[in-house]
Amino acid sequence: MRKRGGYGRHFFNRFGWLSKPKRPSPVWIQAVSIGEIESLQPLLVALKQRNIPVYLTTTTSTAFRIVEKKYASLVDTFGYFSLDFWLFSASAWRRIRPRAVLLTESELWPEHLFQAKKHSVPVYLINGRVSDRTFSRYQRFLPIARILFGFLTKIFAASHADAERFRALCPKDIPIIQAGNLKIDAAIQSATASISVISRKELGDQWQNATVLLGASTWSGEEKMLVEFFLKARKEFPQLRLILVPRHVERIHEVKALLQTYPVTFCFRTQPTKNADIYVVNTTGELRSFLPTADLVFIGKSFPPHYGGQTPIEAAVFGKPMVYGSHMENFVDICTDLEHLHAAVRCADVEHLEQQLLFLLKHPENAVSCGQAARQWIHAHQGAVKAVMDDLFPQ
Repeated sequence: MRKRGGYGRHFFNRFGWLSKPKRPSPVWIQAVSIGEIESLQPLLVALKQRNIPVYLTTTTSTAFRIVEKKYASLVDTFGYFSLDFWLFSASAWRRIRPRAVLLTESELWPEHLFQAKKHSVPVYLINGRVSDRTFSRYQRFLPIARILFGFLTKIFAASHADAERFRALCPKDIPIIQAGNLKIDAAIQSATASISVISRKELGDQWQNATVLLGASTWSGEEKMLVEFFLKARKEFPQLRLILVPRHVERIHEVKALLQTYPVTFCFRTQPTKNADIYVVNTTGELRSFLPTADLVFIGKSFPPHYGGQTPIEAAVFGKPMVYGSHMENFVDICTDLEHLHAAVRCADVEHLEQQLLFLLKHPENAVSCGQAARQWIHAHQGAVKAVMDDLFPQ
């Protein structure tokens, strides 16, 4: 909390002192962080169109700022999710009094679930996901997992693999629907909406005909890996340029200190200069604005010591060829599909990553083919919002 900041405002939301809803009996949606919040956009639009009141809560300060900036017009009321302790949770429930609760992905809050049961309110898990690590943990404590999942009314799984894992963990009477991934619908909507795309002209004349490698949602160590590849590759490909989009903007001082140790010119989104070798996006929520500019995309959080991976969906929506490390556990089904279609390449180590990037630089026609396959996969897997709306809020 101290590292990310921004928790002073609405601080007492954490203790259950939330604003009362503007309209009675809202649908209470809880989404923890930026990824979950952004995946909700098309669902919030659909609920708004049906005139269904929504109370949206989130956990992190960065996600709260996104809600404030982008989604305030789509929901009736929003605030911070209270700490999952009976006194605070009970206070929040007395104020909100929802008609239904929607939880996102894999976040189950025991006291929140208990309060829902106490008030006879249905709880739906949407975009339900179970990573390898989470599944292993739940299996170790299967009786407790079944009690926890037993509080749910219905699960809308993000993929076939997630649905199968939920079936292994849940009591037999919990309905599980393979609805698809909300993030795909959200990414498609964002790509087709009027996002502010950063043009190469804005980056400088030398970027106009450049080949652009973009590091999407990179974590510590991955910027270093990409910069060192960039220095090697531009000896053969002098037109190569690099865009870095770190996952956590608070790491920007670390990234700056790293870049200062290399013979490169660089600039930041908040202080842009023309024709820098490396452009660093030190703002939140702008990855989509830069993806259309890229020719190749590296997906972050995929090399040790980091595990799980960031989403490859947004790059696929824009038809970008992707490479990533061996640890994409949070997107097993998606990555398996993309790799099978030759839309993405999983790299065992840094040497393998460099080989794959060099191959795509030398064979741009292969890169284009990968991107086209990614876009085709996206359009074949949309529809999660419709599945949820048709089931829970039929017209």
